[in-house]
Amino acid sequence: MGEKASDGSRQALNRADMSHMPTTFHSHANSAGRTLAGIGGVLLFCLAACGKPGAPAEGPAPASLAKADPLIEAVQPVAKGVRVNLRYTQPDVAGDSVRAAARAVRQIARAVQAGAPDLPPGAATITVDVYGVDVDKFGKRTPARFFESDFNVEDLKALDLKTKGPAGALNTAIDLRIDHAGIDPINAWCMRYPHAGGEYCNMAGD
Repeated sequence: MGEKASDGSRQALNRADMSHMPTTFHSHANSAGRTLAGIGGVLLFCLAACGKPGAPAEGPAPASLAKADPLIEAVQPVAKGVRVNLRYTQPDVAGDSVRAAARAVRQIARAVQAGAPDLPPGAATITVDVYGVDVDKFGKRTPARFFESDFNVEDLKALDLKTKGPAGALNTAIDLRIDHAGIDPINAWCMRYPHAGGEYCNMAGD
């Protein structure tokens, strides 16, 4: 009987101890829940307030056509304006040479709008020649001209650089002549950016 009473006492004691556990568990759970909710609120606020980082601000406009872009090798006066030679030094991958040329054309437009001193007075046209590395089916690499484009100087002066990116600058071309080595790069770029480079690609298809 003594042992039963003792067991009963222990059972009663255990029940008494356990009676406090639910309250303690809920208290910790509520505290953890409030902490998680607070963290979640901070994250949501940051996502809403911070948003996506803005585009980096452009630096000063190029001081001249020759310094407009690292790809530019030479600026040569011609009858109606100037010829700008660009060289893309790597074999083209998926139209990267055209993409690089588009960035250079936009920089040329910035230089024109800033009054580039190497643009002759009265120049009407800027012809951009793009050279690259042609790779044949055997993997042989050969320097070659890819294509050349004509740009009206007045169009470049009027280009809205706040809304037009590189493809928008390339789209202002008034003529496009493609060499054999430039067919694949132009086609690849037009497949990658069918909407952005629509007008330029339409000329390529003519």
